[in-house]
Amino acid sequence: MIEPPTPPNEVDRQIAVERYHILDSLPERSYDDITALMAHVCNVPISLVGLIDKDRHWLKSHRGIDFNESPRKLSFCGHAIASEEDIFIVTDARTDIRFADNPLVEQHGAVGYAGVPLIDVDGFALGTLCVFNNEPLELDNSQKDALKGMARQVMYLLERHLRERNLEETTQRLERHNDELKRFAAALTHDIQLPVTNMVELTRVIEEDASELLNEETLDYLKHLRNSSIALRTYVDGLLAHYTSDILLASDADTFSINELFSGLDQIVVRDADRTQIAFAGMPVEVCLQRAALQQVLLNLIANAVKYGTGEQTHIEVAFTQDDLGYRFSVADDGPGIAPECQQSIFGLFETADNLDREGSRGTGIGLATVSKLVENMGSSIQLESVVGKGSTFSFIVPFNGAHDSRRLAA
Repeated sequence: MIEPPTPPNEVDRQIAVERYHILDSLPERSYDDITALMAHVCNVPISLVGLIDKDRHWLKSHRGIDFNESPRKLSFCGHAIASEEDIFIVTDARTDIRFADNPLVEQHGAVGYAGVPLIDVDGFALGTLCVFNNEPLELDNSQKDALKGMARQVMYLLERHLRERNLEETTQRLERHNDELKRFAAALTHDIQLPVTNMVELTRVIEEDASELLNEETLDYLKHLRNSSIALRTYVDGLLAHYTSDILLASDADTFSINELFSGLDQIVVRDADRTQIAFAGMPVEVCLQRAALQQVLLNLIANAVKYGTGEQTHIEVAFTQDDLGYRFSVADDGPGIAPECQQSIFGLFETADNLDREGSRGTGIGLATVSKLVENMGSSIQLESVVGKGSTFSFIVPFNGAHDSRRLAA
């Protein structure tokens, strides 16, 4: 017996084998289907998909034998990957000096052999797709072509496995990076909240207690400083809400009444009663949803409608209905509306329309991004219908949650 020669590029070849992370993996039907097909096509009892590791021939799929690895020094496939032939054939191992006294021949009846190297994109031979016969092996051209074609399919499976693994690792890395960014943003905004609030209150106190001692120009500076501090606080509050919104989504679903939810919203929405009228069109229906997330979505939409209301009065309607698709929520206003070219972009983080609020300030571009994020994670998407000068309607559908069918929840 002659042991397989070591390929001149063995170090790089071994690195290529390990790069696929397939060694010692569990059996997979896609590989087993190929070995079964090749045993049938070549009319042989044994068919294998194997990789040549440092000191072993490891089998990803084995048909006709009951072991999944053998010493590399005994392997026919070790000779195949070193041969540089597109198909390595041993017609009768008993008469071949390289294999005559090989235990695989003597103990397992491996007489005839044909193996096609598995060549990766860099040209390294990782292993083989091979067949064994218990008697001399003769393959016709169609059988040889079938072996070569199926070897390419094995490489396709290996490449797909590698891509999927790389994608999974990249996804996990991005998720970790995203989590770190969220924690950083949440910590930063939380730490900024107190000094910004102190700035707002300090300027207010100075304006109230020392206004008689200050000239008009200094008072204007104080007013500007206070308005800037309030804008910064709004921005920080919005950031904190956005980056902690996952906490709302992690909460368990609650069973609650829509009318009860709307009544609570009516009490906590901040507005000037003389300038803003809000109507809640609810129903005496109990639903099982993530209440905290839903409440945050509706609060943000209502607050936006209040903030950007124009004219002497702004009318807002918050409505709920249900149909075969799920629970429908909408917030409609008769405000300035949103230009068509801005209607998609405004849901992106830090994206704003051209509208100014009642105080003449531009929005932060955080509230609607938070709304979109929460709604998407509830299995829906936010929809906008708007006409400039006539108002806007934001709506979304929360799908029914399996056993919680609305027909059984309706009172």
